[in-house]
Amino acid sequence: MRYLPKFGTKALPIYLLAGIFIIGLVTFIYSNRFVQNLAEETEKTSRLYAQYIRNPTLAPEEMSDFIFREVILKIKFPVVLTDTAGNPISWRNIGPVTDTSRIRKITTNLDRENEPVAIKIVTDGDSLIVGYIHYGIPPYARILKSIPFLLTGALSLFLLIGFWGFLQHRKSMEERIWISMAKETAHQLATPISSIMGWLEVLKGKIEDRYLRVMEEDVLRMKEVLEKFSRIGREPDLITGDPSRIVHQVVDYMKRRAHQGIEFIEEYKSQAKIRTDPILMRWAVENLIKNSLDAIGSRSGQIIITVEEDSSNVKISVTDTGGGVKTKRRIFEPGFSTKKYGWGLGLVLTKRIVEDYHRGRLQLVENTPTMTRFTITIPKEKQ
Repeated sequence: MRYLPKFGTKALPIYLLAGIFIIGLVTFIYSNRFVQNLAEETEKTSRLYAQYIRNPTLAPEEMSDFIFREVILKIKFPVVLTDTAGNPISWRNIGPVTDTSRIRKITTNLDRENEPVAIKIVTDGDSLIVGYIHYGIPPYARILKSIPFLLTGALSLFLLIGFWGFLQHRKSMEERIWISMAKETAHQLATPISSIMGWLEVLKGKIEDRYLRVMEEDVLRMKEVLEKFSRIGREPDLITGDPSRIVHQVVDYMKRRAHQGIEFIEEYKSQAKIRTDPILMRWAVENLIKNSLDAIGSRSGQIIITVEEDSSNVKISVTDTGGGVKTKRRIFEPGFSTKKYGWGLGLVLTKRIVEDYHRGRLQLVENTPTMTRFTITIPKEKQ
């Protein structure tokens, strides 16, 4: 009944190959970028070493200029130079920051990444610390550091999407099984019901009319059940309908089949119209009332049916004084039933009729040991 995307087994290998290709491509791009950065750093170090070898007797001023030009200006990672008290003296690659307190915070963050390097001056055999160099991680190292997390995230997303696809495929298969069973049931029962209708015609005039009328009504009801099953899986064909009238028809039918101890209370407080399939909507309401009758059993009780509206919706509520629902979480699961020989389809079909065909909601809004209330909420027809 729900129209799910077709996610068959043929699509799974394509999905797996595509996922592997994407993850491999991302890994290749990141690895290639890292290798390029590493090659550039290696080249820079080699040039620096070569320049130093060529000029072993550079004067201190020339050496300072050389280091500034070849090393400091080409640094790509954040670095801050401070005195022994932690006051910033110079910095690079930390952005357009001039506030001292902000630079101190950046320095603290850099120290979390790497231990600061002490600047020592050796005089007369003694070393004196005159400052510290605080440095961070180069950009390519950050990329390398994030690769495991990126790959883990990509793989997790890949697996989640694959699992979602598997669930959708399984759900689609379940839908097809239910639809096939419903249509086959309708097909198999159509012939004997037509035969019964023929025999009723033969019996006319031979038995009392009141018995024939009851039999004809039941056979017509069976034909309507077949029509319900045959509609499962079709595209919805909605028309303008009066929910109060639809509900009243169901209640009138169920009254005659309930025992004398059941009191039906009807409250119709809405004149609004809805877009509906009347046959399926009657089926949905009938299932709720049948559940109420089963909950009350052979005892006396009340079933209260209410149709009301708010600004945008029509609400159909079925309340009974039965024993409540003990397994609330599983009531909408296919195959689950509290009855010994129940098929567990009533509430499942009702929920799908309401939510899939009518774009509404079916909710268990009240559940106590003495009262149960289900509410169907359907959007009003737009004027």
